[in-house]
Amino acid sequence: MTDFSNQDLVPCFAFACLNLRSSSDFDADHGVKQGILNFKFDRKGMGKGGEGWKPSISDKNQFIIASSMIPMKFVKLDIQGSGNSESFVTSYIIRYSLNNKKWYEYKNGEIFKGNMDNESIVSQELNPPIIARSISIHPQTWRNDIGLRWELYTKEFGELSPQIQMGSISIGDKTLGNSKSPLEYTRRVQFEKEFIGIPKISLGIKSLDYANVNGQHRCSVEAKNITSKGFDCIFKRFDNLINELSVDFTAAWTDDLIDSNLIQDKEFKNANSLFFYKKSSQPSQ
Repeated sequence: MTDFSNQDLVPCFAFACLNLRSSSDFDADHGVKQGILNFKFDRKGMGKGGEGWKPSISDKNQFIIASSMIPMKFVKLDIQGSGNSESFVTSYIIRYSLNNKKWYEYKNGEIFKGNMDNESIVSQELNPPIIARSISIHPQTWRNDIGLRWELYTKEFGELSPQIQMGSISIGDKTLGNSKSPLEYTRRVQFEKEFIGIPKISLGIKSLDYANVNGQHRCSVEAKNITSKGFDCIFKRFDNLINELSVDFTAAWTDDLIDSNLIQDKEFKNANSLFFYKKSSQPSQ
């Protein structure tokens, strides 16, 4: 049985959190559903079934892929060989995608060590974590044939990054409320939870208490130095004095806001040719 004692991590396959598919399957008894960590065929009286994923052919074009509808933070990966044969993966590379358009090679294509036998579990800490919708394993070397059982771990669902957050911020005192006050004042806003990337910020004035000087009652607010953790709210006055100014903010992140600081790995350029099945030029008989 898989050990679930580490309550900080969620085993994705054990709890059916992800969709799975493979490049190919040897037969119906060696598909992705047999590729779950520690899977055993235990239907008595029905013969011997497969205990692990096995592709139709063992070469470097084979892969197994897991996908989610939302971005997830993957922090650990376990692999294991086939349960009923001496087949196991001895090395592999990891690829991933945040938006399922651009794919990247984890740690720029580093080859990770796999198993030395078919039953032992080899754990790979993902440091830095992989933030992605899809993640795939690509065997590079193997013993006898490719045989694989595996598990991916993510943080608890409560720790997943939000897509949108809202809140309020105010000056909080009369910093801009006298003639010797500066023309602007900065307050740092910390998001309740960190975003995956840098969000867009929308600001709206909630309330304004000002002193009318020379008929002036102008003010402005602006978001600067935006990061995944927060931003600076800049309060500005002109010739008038501001006793208090409150602002509502909305911070939203979407896939099109992926920034270069989030993904450091090199892009995998051949994703379409590898993951997509080629259309046959001849109709099936």
